[in-house]
Amino acid sequence: MERVALGDRLALEGLVARHGPAVKRLTAAILGSDAGQDAAQEALVAVFRRAATWRAELGPVRPWLLAIARHEAYRLRPRRQHESLDDVPLGELGVRAGWSAEDPEAMVARAEDHERLSWAIASLSAVDREVLILRDLEEVSGEEAAAILGLDLPRMKSRLHRARLRLMGALRDGSVAMAEEDRVYGGLHCSKVLEVLSDYVDGQLRPQLKAQVDDHLRQCAVCERFGGRFKRTVATLRSHLGAAPAVDEATYRSLIDRWQVE
Repeated sequence: MERVALGDRLALEGLVARHGPAVKRLTAAILGSDAGQDAAQEALVAVFRRAATWRAELGPVRPWLLAIARHEAYRLRPRRQHESLDDVPLGELGVRAGWSAEDPEAMVARAEDHERLSWAIASLSAVDREVLILRDLEEVSGEEAAAILGLDLPRMKSRLHRARLRLMGALRDGSVAMAEEDRVYGGLHCSKVLEVLSDYVDGQLRPQLKAQVDDHLRQCAVCERFGGRFKRTVATLRSHLGAAPAVDEATYRSLIDRWQVE
């Protein structure tokens, strides 16, 4: 970043090669692919302009850069009514996602299909897509994602969990869930296990609660089956879509040319 601030061409090229794909994924998640391309270019130019303001104590470069990318994307986004996705009960999201569903392995196969997974993400709202991209594709930390999104950590974690459930719902493609009673195993209701599932998968539960969830999953076949699908969906999201695509040559040259002029 120090070299970028001094206008070093090789440093600029390295920055685009290393972080350009992440910027494009995030801006495309918010705006769509075409407008996202424009926002990605504006974001990378903005990074060049602000390079001298970055300091090591601010943390890793990528979260700082992604925060700038998100700002540029929302600056270019048409004004629209505030999207609120938190009013759907968590249990309802769980049923849509396949909690207690028949034929669990069919959904896992769909999650492992790159094309279907890409379609499912595209069908989500921008609010869901951006948090999934930050946490599961770019794998920035929870604290970094919260800062980029302008949320406190608990709110970010709630948004991520709901986004993951909605992604599983999109992957189910209309299969029917079987509503079952809210059972109690290990001192926990099934609904509580559903509530903490993202933290469980991310290894962020306190030891006592994790032990209770482990105990519940050992005894409750329904939650054990759904929890396994949930974990595999998150894992395949990261492995199938997390690989950085190449920055196309036209974008690359355009950015370098703009940097040289400025």
